[in-house]
Amino acid sequence: MPNETLLLQLTQLTETCLLRQKRAAAVLSAFKLTGDALSKTVRALQEYATEETTVAAAQDAFARVKVKEEGIDPLAPELRREVKNLTLLLSALKEASNALRAEPVDVARLDKALVFLLTRKEAAVAALIPSLQSELDLAQRALGDEFGVKLRAALESLGVHLGGRPPKFTIGRFELDANFARRSCVLRYGKDTVAPHLSITVEAVLKAYLAAVKEIENRPVGGAAWLAQLYDAYQTVQRKRASTASRVNVVDVYLEVVMLRQGRTFAGEPSKRTFTEYSRAQFIYDFYRITGQQRLVHQGMQVKVHSATKSQTDSPTKSMWIVEGDSPYDGRYIADIEFEKE
Repeated sequence: MPNETLLLQLTQLTETCLLRQKRAAAVLSAFKLTGDALSKTVRALQEYATEETTVAAAQDAFARVKVKEEGIDPLAPELRREVKNLTLLLSALKEASNALRAEPVDVARLDKALVFLLTRKEAAVAALIPSLQSELDLAQRALGDEFGVKLRAALESLGVHLGGRPPKFTIGRFELDANFARRSCVLRYGKDTVAPHLSITVEAVLKAYLAAVKEIENRPVGGAAWLAQLYDAYQTVQRKRASTASRVNVVDVYLEVVMLRQGRTFAGEPSKRTFTEYSRAQFIYDFYRITGQQRLVHQGMQVKVHSATKSQTDSPTKSMWIVEGDSPYDGRYIADIEFEKE
């Protein structure tokens, strides 16, 4: 059932704004007529004036009239802005009303209208914001529940469990963040985005999830070779920094690993076409599996990780969220790593 009270408030505010718009437009129209009439009168007097006719007094009187300079010109720009702003406001109010009357509530239209209304400073508009936001939240929750039921059934047929609550679901180590107002969702491995712009359909989510699992978790990776490459990258970072410190930033090491994985073709012709992808999510999965779960050793050394500080967690260039469990939220931010003797 539509929120009749809110619809009535929107209708009343729409009518009030429409009346304000009509009155402002009427003043502008009158200004135009007044300005035109004054100009025509002055021009007519000039044309009428001859040696036999005396209209100097009338011309002086009209010359003293400052209606245009002191009345019309200062106020007209403000009135034009008022008419324009009211036009935009009326459009948003009508969008909100139409969205609320739809069955189910059109969350995309309501969200768009609400985004604009939040920029307005009118008290009457501000008073409606909490109710409009509440209706949007309820509508999105309803869509989320419906979408969740369908997605859960599709995943269960593959033996995969869907957790969480709308708008954020969990699929194993992946997080699905759904935005029903924008009709899109984002798939993340832990906190790293792997599919940024998915249409909010079960088919699109399944396709993206299965592709991400294949690209991240189901790749053949030789642990010893990977760890040796990590050590080479670690040493490269130390050399570039001309540092003797044993701790180096994990993101810097990751970037060097990416470069070490490039083939001769890229070295001879660096381009997007010759570049070998190695995503952060792939690195994070490999890093924990090889250094955390398997605890592999390279030249008698193991990798030791150092947790990130609060300021470092705010920047993806300074830290990484390492998924350590079966949930995207089961993990920790790390900033530095070092190789140390067993």
